[in-house]
Amino acid sequence: MADLLSMPKSRRQREEQEAELSAYTARWLELADAALSATEKAAKALEIARQEQERIRNDIQRRLHNYAKAGGRRVKKVS
Repeated sequence: MADLLSMPKSRRQREEQEAELSAYTARWLELADAALSATEKAAKALEIARQEQERIRNDIQRRLHNYAKAGGRRVKKVS
Protein backbone atom coordinates (compact mmCIF):
# COMPACT_ATOMS: atom_id res chain seq x y z
CA MET A 1 0.00 0.00 0.00
CA ALA A 2 2.86 2.35 0.85
CA ASP A 3 4.29 1.79 -2.62
CA LEU A 4 1.09 3.04 -4.17
CA LEU A 5 1.08 6.21 -2.08
CA SER A 6 4.75 7.10 -2.57
CA MET A 7 5.91 9.49 -5.21
CA PRO A 8 7.11 7.88 -8.42
CA LYS A 9 10.88 7.82 -8.76
CA SER A 10 12.70 9.37 -11.64
CA ARG A 11 14.47 7.18 -14.13
CA ARG A 12 17.86 8.27 -12.75
CA GLN A 13 16.82 7.41 -9.19
CA ARG A 14 15.62 3.96 -10.28
CA GLU A 15 18.87 3.35 -12.19
CA GLU A 16 20.93 4.44 -9.17
CA GLN A 17 18.89 2.20 -6.90
CA GLU A 18 19.28 -0.76 -9.29
CA ALA A 19 23.04 -0.14 -9.53
CA GLU A 20 23.30 0.02 -5.75
CA LEU A 21 21.32 -3.20 -5.40
CA SER A 22 23.49 -4.89 -8.05
CA ALA A 23 26.68 -3.82 -6.24
CA TYR A 24 25.26 -5.04 -2.93
CA THR A 25 24.27 -8.38 -4.47
CA ALA A 26 27.68 -8.76 -6.15
CA ARG A 27 29.44 -8.12 -2.84
CA TRP A 28 27.37 -10.74 -1.03
CA LEU A 29 28.00 -13.25 -3.81
CA GLU A 30 31.73 -12.53 -3.53
CA LEU A 31 31.60 -13.11 0.22
CA ALA A 32 29.65 -16.34 -0.28
CA ASP A 33 32.25 -17.55 -2.80
CA ALA A 34 35.07 -16.73 -0.39
CA ALA A 35 33.33 -18.61 2.42
CA LEU A 36 32.75 -21.57 0.13
CA SER A 37 36.39 -21.54 -0.92
CA ALA A 38 37.47 -21.55 2.72
CA THR A 39 35.06 -24.40 3.43
CA GLU A 40 36.36 -26.35 0.45
CA LYS A 41 39.95 -25.79 1.58
CA ALA A 42 39.10 -26.97 5.10
CA ALA A 43 37.35 -30.05 3.71
CA LYS A 44 40.37 -30.84 1.52
CA ALA A 45 42.74 -30.43 4.48
CA LEU A 46 40.57 -32.78 6.55
CA GLU A 47 40.57 -35.34 3.75
CA ILE A 48 44.37 -35.18 3.46
CA ALA A 49 44.70 -35.54 7.25
CA ARG A 50 42.33 -38.53 7.18
CA GLN A 51 44.38 -40.19 4.44
CA GLU A 52 47.62 -39.61 6.36
CA GLN A 53 46.04 -40.98 9.54
CA GLU A 54 44.90 -44.06 7.62
CA ARG A 55 48.42 -44.54 6.20
CA ILE A 56 49.96 -44.31 9.70
CA ARG A 57 47.34 -46.71 11.08
CA ASN A 58 48.06 -49.26 8.33
CA ASP A 59 51.80 -48.92 8.92
CA ILE A 60 51.37 -49.57 12.65
CA GLN A 61 49.13 -52.58 11.95
CA ARG A 62 51.68 -53.99 9.51
CA ARG A 63 54.50 -53.56 12.03
CA LEU A 64 52.46 -55.21 14.80
CA HIS A 65 51.60 -58.09 12.49
CA ASN A 66 55.25 -58.57 11.53
CA TYR A 67 56.28 -58.38 15.20
CA ALA A 68 53.71 -61.03 16.19
CA LYS A 69 54.69 -63.22 13.23
CA ALA A 70 58.33 -63.08 14.34
CA GLY A 71 57.36 -64.40 17.77
CA GLY A 72 57.75 -61.10 19.59
CA ARG A 73 61.25 -60.54 18.31
CA ARG A 74 62.18 -57.39 16.56
CA VAL A 75 62.22 -57.87 12.81
CA LYS A 76 65.44 -56.70 11.20
CA LYS A 77 65.33 -55.04 7.84
CA VAL A 78 67.20 -56.77 5.04
CA SER A 79 69.34 -54.33 3.11
